[in-house]
Amino acid sequence: MLVSTLAVAETTDEPVIGIVGRTDCGSFWRYDFNYETVDADGETPIVLSAAIFMSQSVHEKDIKAKGCGLLNHYTITDDKQRPTNVTSFFSLEGVFSNSNYIMIESDGFGFGIDAKRNQKYLQGRATARVNIDAFLAGRKLLNDEGYEFENVVLNLGYSQGGNSGMWVNRLVAEGYRSDELPKIDYCIIGGGPYDMYSHYRKLAEDNVSQYPVALPLILSGMIDAGGYKVKNKDVFTDDFVQYLSELFDSKEHDTDYINNFIYEQYGNADDKSLPLETIVKPEFFDEKSEPMKDIVYHLKENSLVYDSWKPEKTDKISFYHSPYDEVVPFINQENMERHLLDNGYTSFDIDSSSTEGHTDSGTLYAMYTALLLSEFVPTGMEDVFSNIPNEETHDIYSIDGRLIRKQTTLSEAFRSLPKGVYVINGRKVVKE
Repeated sequence: MLVSTLAVAETTDEPVIGIVGRTDCGSFWRYDFNYETVDADGETPIVLSAAIFMSQSVHEKDIKAKGCGLLNHYTITDDKQRPTNVTSFFSLEGVFSNSNYIMIESDGFGFGIDAKRNQKYLQGRATARVNIDAFLAGRKLLNDEGYEFENVVLNLGYSQGGNSGMWVNRLVAEGYRSDELPKIDYCIIGGGPYDMYSHYRKLAEDNVSQYPVALPLILSGMIDAGGYKVKNKDVFTDDFVQYLSELFDSKEHDTDYINNFIYEQYGNADDKSLPLETIVKPEFFDEKSEPMKDIVYHLKENSLVYDSWKPEKTDKISFYHSPYDEVVPFINQENMERHLLDNGYTSFDIDSSSTEGHTDSGTLYAMYTALLLSEFVPTGMEDVFSNIPNEETHDIYSIDGRLIRKQTTLSEAFRSLPKGVYVINGRKVVKE
């Protein structure tokens, strides 16, 4: 059982601004909140939902948090996958919050309180803006609640979150809300589509995808960014168009379900491959065709390597990307590296040691990030950080009550425990 308390509007349909829920997830706490931001046009006021994640020790105010992390969420398609629904410690949120940093993560466009709308997939500037707004709103709520944390800012994310995280670096460099967020101390991102145009070119040349859910998400995001001058029917086959609304707009199917559906309908479910020509029209393969001209423009516009800029207000960036990534090809990392060097930014490193594909490398990214966070000490804060535990530890039991890990960290449990059902702090948790 999860212990949760909720605040709801009593006499109005207007969304409550501020904290609307508090959930004890066993190894961490999650606070849900609504905040004011602006739509993708940069002007229209909207309200989105977000979550704050903190360790038990931070929640009980036994210790002062090391700082706050802006967590950019990875690709989701089912509203149940949103940050304000996360309860498992076998998650980025669970592992990272147990580093004794407070994590703040927006549900983003199209999920949570905004679930009836398009998710505006990989619209970089717009997504980074609402993520920064969530981060700053969350920090203010924490102050109002009496929580103490060091003035250290992290920027984290994998996959879609890698793209969003790099866009956060860019907006901070440009001075967005600089009076409240003057700089980022450490950015750790992985598996990000930083160069979506080159990504598109590779897909078009190979005419195959091993993660077919991504292509409709990317194209629909760019179609939306272009104001629907291009329609889905202009690039997708008539047969595939009929499924788009149910698969993506309903927000009822996760990425695994959608991948398997597309494989079974149009590709090869046995070897997990999809000939793209079975779901897209010939125009897709010609970037100079009328529909693709507009889409290509927005692919470049939402990439991070096609105009001159550098993350000059981010002290350090650590990238994690597998050369064997079949979903976000390694060319994205190579082109991002070249762009940074060409623009005079050298305060970064790249870990390309993974020999796994995109999904399994996401698990490795979680371990990699947990290790880096446990070791990270900002310059001049050695004495302060020496008094804060690197990570929370927990006793972990089997479902039948046997102690199988004594005072272990979540990152170690995440890495070493097999799939199964466990009990932590009296809460049943599932590692899938």
